[in-house]
Amino acid sequence: MAAAFYPGKRLSFNGDLCTVRYVGQVQGTKGEWLGVEWDDPTRGKHDGSHAGVRYFECRRIHPTAGSFVRPTRPSDPPLSYVDALKTKYASEPVEDAGVSNIPIVVIGKAPEHVPVNSSGKVIMISGKEAEEVGFDKIRKKLANLKELRIVLVDTMCVARPLSPLLEQAAAEGNGPVPVDKLTDVKDVSPKVQELDLSRNLFEEWREIASICVQLDNLKQLRADGNRLRDVQLDVDLASAFTKVTTLGLEDTLLRWEEVATICSAFPSLTALTLTNNAFTRLGDAQLPASVTNLVLEKNGFRWLSDLRCLAKLPNLKSLRLKNNSIIDIAEPGCVADEPLVFSASVTDVDLAHNDIDQWRFIDGLNSVFPGLTSLRISSNPLFHGLQAADGKTLTTDDGYMLTIARLGSLKVMNFSTISEKERLNAETYYLSQIAAEVSNAPESQETSILASHRRYSELCAEYGEPTFVRQDANAVKPNSLAARLINFTFYAGESVWRELEAKGKEVKEFSVELPRGFAVYSMLGVVGKRLDLPPLKLRLFWETGDWVPVGEEGVADIEEWDSSDEEDVGAEKQSVVREVEWVAGTKMVGTWVEGMTARVRVELE
Repeated sequence: MAAAFYPGKRLSFNGDLCTVRYVGQVQGTKGEWLGVEWDDPTRGKHDGSHAGVRYFECRRIHPTAGSFVRPTRPSDPPLSYVDALKTKYASEPVEDAGVSNIPIVVIGKAPEHVPVNSSGKVIMISGKEAEEVGFDKIRKKLANLKELRIVLVDTMCVARPLSPLLEQAAAEGNGPVPVDKLTDVKDVSPKVQELDLSRNLFEEWREIASICVQLDNLKQLRADGNRLRDVQLDVDLASAFTKVTTLGLEDTLLRWEEVATICSAFPSLTALTLTNNAFTRLGDAQLPASVTNLVLEKNGFRWLSDLRCLAKLPNLKSLRLKNNSIIDIAEPGCVADEPLVFSASVTDVDLAHNDIDQWRFIDGLNSVFPGLTSLRISSNPLFHGLQAADGKTLTTDDGYMLTIARLGSLKVMNFSTISEKERLNAETYYLSQIAAEVSNAPESQETSILASHRRYSELCAEYGEPTFVRQDANAVKPNSLAARLINFTFYAGESVWRELEAKGKEVKEFSVELPRGFAVYSMLGVVGKRLDLPPLKLRLFWETGDWVPVGEEGVADIEEWDSSDEEDVGAEKQSVVREVEWVAGTKMVGTWVEGMTARVRVELE
């Protein structure tokens, strides 16, 4: 039984695809087992090891990519390309008991609006009579396989072992038949231009090539999700992909060298998709110079320098690197023979959903991609928790503005065209941020700060040099902790004085630093605890610092009066400090006090 199985064989169990990685005994069990790696790595139970013994390696690093299954377990039957094509496009309709097909009797010519199928039954959908004729016509059109331009036979267990095919062709003819002379595909679908063979049971690239070589008009090919053990091509199949311009190899887990080997047979290739292939660093193998659009999303790149070999592609225009782990241009401490510079033909780069968290990366994009005009950079840590030089929190949109300003050649940002007004606003805002950074730093750091902003001189030439207004060395930064605290000085009013003296307690004013967000209720609690008096029996009067004539609003009534106060008619009115009572509540004291200090009189009710 096990002789029919070998490492690299593709199988399907209940629709779940896998690749045989091991055939043999497993310690502690009887009989033979197949060690398989599932295409869906969450489907298995281990990573190829069992009870401390490793039996096979999985291509995808995942703790549950592998399983052991018995060779006797029934697997899904494979289909040939022709059988899959007929199953998908030329199969007979199946009667569904859940769909009502009501027979009708037509006398003479049926009315044009009544949809009737080939069985003479009214077509019903969800209990309602269909309004248009054409279901059978569509099926019949698709069933004409020789006219198909687009063929999708993905996930249909398609397999193509070439030896039996060649033996059958030789038996039907007059001797051996070269693989490029097979006609089984051309005989049924000669006009195919777009072909999807993804997620099937192919084991060798030449099996796929033996299909494509028969399709003279093929322009687009998708082979995503296949697991190939051999990517070499026979000389007879060298012309299989001559006209193909678009190739998809997503989730194939091929090595970079294998991808390059496959692509070397595509002289007209312009668009290549290599998403989710677990790449971490590309080797020196080169892709065809004709490639203009390259998708490398959902891989494991950490540095742009991991893609150095792509810098040699002379016609590359679009590079999509979304959902990687890119954090910087080059690995720290890694010295290259020459700087990383892509061809000026690269105008469109997608770096969304990576780990970029430094502005120096954004600044470096000008050098790495000298032709860059369109950039996607959203969903990177850099734009979360941004702060200005003075500590003020910046929004994500502020971050995008600064990105536009730092990249002078950018015309499209996150799919939005940058207008002249948006660039003007972005660049003047960026210049003001540079000025704020210099103003908030010691004068000795001015040169190094300006040097870190590569466009500073260019922007000054365009808009003029900003003015640096340096703060005093002892000044408090507006967003520092010190700026969020107020130094309150509390002193006893007459009623509190009498109460404390009656208790034999010493009466002194005291100071305490409290946050601006402190509520009046909370402040009453602090003062009450300090004076050992009931908080809700206290009243707080804040001295505003303004002097106003006695009797004006906001001035407490004068409790004592002497006739001598009226001696000089026309003399100046008496002035006192204006006070505001803070009524117990949840209002924050910072809404009244703007400065760093406050003086408060404490009274009893």
